[in-house]
Amino acid sequence: PDKKTSRQSIVPPGRGAPGLSLPRCAMAGHRACVGLVLPLLCRAGVVDPRSLRPPLEYTDAFADHAAAPVTLTPIGVIRSPYKERFGTPRQPTVTTQVSGGGAQRGCIELWPDAGLDHTLRGLAGFDYCWAITLMHLNAGWKPLVRPPRGPRRAKQGVFATRAPHRPNPIALSALKVVEVDEAALRVTVEGLDLLDGTPVLDLKPYVPYADSFPRAKAGWVDEVRAEEDRLGYWPPPPHLLQQQ
Repeated sequence: PDKKTSRQSIVPPGRGAPGLSLPRCAMAGHRACVGLVLPLLCRAGVVDPRSLRPPLEYTDAFADHAAAPVTLTPIGVIRSPYKERFGTPRQPTVTTQVSGGGAQRGCIELWPDAGLDHTLRGLAGFDYCWAITLMHLNAGWKPLVRPPRGPRRAKQGVFATRAPHRPNPIALSALKVVEVDEAALRVTVEGLDLLDGTPVLDLKPYVPYADSFPRAKAGWVDEVRAEEDRLGYWPPPPHLLQQQ
């Protein structure tokens, strides 16, 4: 054997004495062996193939897409007893001094020809679901708004409020799941704060461990005094009184 080759260690770099390495032929054989063995280990479940993938930076190729317009197609519609904004609860948990005198039931109907079969499977096991909807009747928005809670003249940034008039008029409602009809693609819910005919963009289950933060601070809302809370609609117009 060649003296230069025979003096070299068979220990790969970093695993033995510094400066020693495998001969090129041995390194090539090592790579070939690994290339044959690793697929077998992956198929046998000994090695997770995801642990072998190289780092990816594919987001860089889409960096310029962040500001591009987005097109969303509704997956269904809200069927609600509320036909006008006045009297509709501002939040799902507001149940006093509203049209109907309390939390109302309605339903979420998914479009039958949108390829949504089986999408409701498992939802009946959840007490609540998130409905992401489009407030399609709202037009325009302002950077500063005057919320119905707090001092009458105090304004807050729109992103620090739940104001319906927003740059992108998307609503997020936590609704109580009453019944799920998978075949009819219908979810009966309670606690609606949405108008009849509101387009539905998405549904997600409410999961307490991920969605509930009981000790979270609520900024200026925590400072609202009882006399500054104007969430209720009172006195309502006569036609709303008749619905009580």
